[in-house]
Amino acid sequence: MKKYLLIVVLIPTLGLAENLFRNSDMETGAAWSGDRRIETVDENKVMVMEAKKSRTVSCHQDAATRGQKDLILKFRYRTKDYHGRGLQLRGARQNDSSTFRTINLKADDQWHDFEWPFSEIRGSSKIRFSFELLEGEGKVFLDDIVLEPKP
Repeated sequence: MKKYLLIVVLIPTLGLAENLFRNSDMETGAAWSGDRRIETVDENKVMVMEAKKSRTVSCHQDAATRGQKDLILKFRYRTKDYHGRGLQLRGARQNDSSTFRTINLKADDQWHDFEWPFSEIRGSSKIRFSFELLEGEGKVFLDDIVLEPKP
């Protein structure tokens, strides 16, 4: 009986990829640095970025690539009042070069899932991933930020 119970417990975890970020669900610690704060929204802790008219606001976390060639950045966002040029995702390598992508945000007060395949590691053992909210007005909520090796 114990053997079957162990199998039932382990099977759901076998397909899960390793998350290279800390505090992805915003529940513990302060792994994210920069222009952000943690708030409780709908009984869930989320990272909040508030846009500024005069400058880009940014938060980041470093991740060890652990020899991976391809990664996937996944997260969800929500905003009801952000008006600006968008959210820029950036992966900066140790040699100070970076790759970025800018996305337009839907200001409809609904959660939206987003994935960014990142294949620009170029031998770097550490990448600094940042969320850069471009000039504008309003708040953006981020949650469940995960960085995984691409299967």
